[in-house]
Amino acid sequence: MKLRLLKRKKDKLSDEELVKKIVISDDLSYFVEIYDRHIKMVYQKCLGFTKDQAEAKDLAHDVMVKIYLSLKKFNHKAKFSTWIYRITYNHCIDHENKKRKRNLSEEDIEWINENSGILEPDDSELTKISVDQLNDLLNEISPSEKSILLMKYQDGLSIKEIGKIVEKNESAVKMKLKRSKEKIIAIYESRKQ
Repeated sequence: MKLRLLKRKKDKLSDEELVKKIVISDDLSYFVEIYDRHIKMVYQKCLGFTKDQAEAKDLAHDVMVKIYLSLKKFNHKAKFSTWIYRITYNHCIDHENKKRKRNLSEEDIEWINENSGILEPDDSELTKISVDQLNDLLNEISPSEKSILLMKYQDGLSIKEIGKIVEKNESAVKMKLKRSKEKIIAIYESRKQ
């Protein structure tokens, strides 16, 4: 009975209040509540990067460990969910960059760099690409480019929200989105030839 009352009490606390309790008391039971609230979202974001369930589970676990170890650094300036989102994306980007460096040849990197500014597509250009083709194309661009496109078009985040997550101003986010779309279209066009 006492455990149920404690659980109900934790359910009513906001994420930010739970973080304060963890930092003060170092009580893992409060983190279990944070874990339960956010693991599904973290796993889904990791799966969006890897497309492999086992790898996504490993990444999600790593992210949650990183979150726990970083709780004292949470500054309460942004929403806790935004902070978790940023940690998740950064961890996935780092993971994908390491994987990509192992897989890309110097010729691949040179071709991508040479062809990154060919077109200036708008969103209608992206809609002409099938979902399967788009998934393949997303794996051809850098993890940071992929993440910003996923945040905008899959997660429906605003430019301002993306800026908070990637810690860039709105102009920089818009430019990164534009360049990422251009790169996707350039790769798509080159494959049609």
